[in-house]
Amino acid sequence: MDYLKRLSPGMALLLLGPLCGELLSGHQTLFEFINPLAFVLTALPYGFGAIICRELTVRWGKGWVSLVLLGIAYGLYEEFVVARSVWDPDWAELGALRDYSYWRGLTWTYAEVLIHFHVTISIISSVVLAEILYPDHRGERWVTNRQLAACFVGLALWTPVLWLINPFMPPLGSFALTWLVIAGLMWLARRLPARVFPARAGTSTRPLWYGVVAGVNMTIVFITVFMLPDVAQSWLPPWPVSLAFVAALDMIAFGIIMRWSGNGTAWDDRHKLAFVIGLLAFFIVFGVLQDFDEGFGGLTIVSAVSVWAFRKLWLTTQTRYAEGEAIELTA
Repeated sequence: MDYLKRLSPGMALLLLGPLCGELLSGHQTLFEFINPLAFVLTALPYGFGAIICRELTVRWGKGWVSLVLLGIAYGLYEEFVVARSVWDPDWAELGALRDYSYWRGLTWTYAEVLIHFHVTISIISSVVLAEILYPDHRGERWVTNRQLAACFVGLALWTPVLWLINPFMPPLGSFALTWLVIAGLMWLARRLPARVFPARAGTSTRPLWYGVVAGVNMTIVFITVFMLPDVAQSWLPPWPVSLAFVAALDMIAFGIIMRWSGNGTAWDDRHKLAFVIGLLAFFIVFGVLQDFDEGFGGLTIVSAVSVWAFRKLWLTTQTRYAEGEAIELTA
């Protein structure tokens, strides 16, 4: 990822949003992603969302909890307002989920996993990677007021563009409620203190285990929601049970990370990078399998480059902390 470091932090985040949210996730093939029109219409807004979430968090002087809340708001906006994928019973990606968890106008487990995805991949992963790449610029504004306004405009224009592609209209009451929830999340993100949970000592857990927890969580969530309904719907429990299982799995992973990291105050970039790599590991493997199953779309290349880039960034991060510790010992 050295080539990203040649860019300004804001421009790097603008690119990391689509790279994580659309390409690494396998939602677009490499050939679709590099199509200029497809990139502008369907991928670039991920960068707008990542910039907005990070920039508001920094400008409001808030912490990671506010970033998570803004990530949820972004996920609701993309899937409930822009794409309306969770409302549309004929959405192409639903597959067996259409018969499994579509109830009263909403595909519930699909909605849950999409919010999970956008918080962890579209927002957290892209923001954390950008801040690891630019450690000397944390806490700074990365875009001007005009550039931030342009991100809001670009994100707003995403809605009419996608509506032209898919004109499905959800129930008006549910649609209005979505907007109220988004507004409420943004209000709460601004009102919360910078440190919601008290600082405490961490457990000195190795970074590797942060990656393991993240990787296991993401793998089980996606297998539970997307794969099992296709192959084992006849013996799956009712969808509310799956919904509760995924929520419980997320809470367990959250609790483990919070305990190890001292409520997010006793971990460094090595732990955060391992966590992000763990989140993306499922998609790196899935990209290779997708090329074999659906025909070559270049995702194997994406996975290979990702492994190389993450290894390089990992070594750089390790060196940075090793040099810092050596300075401390000789001071």
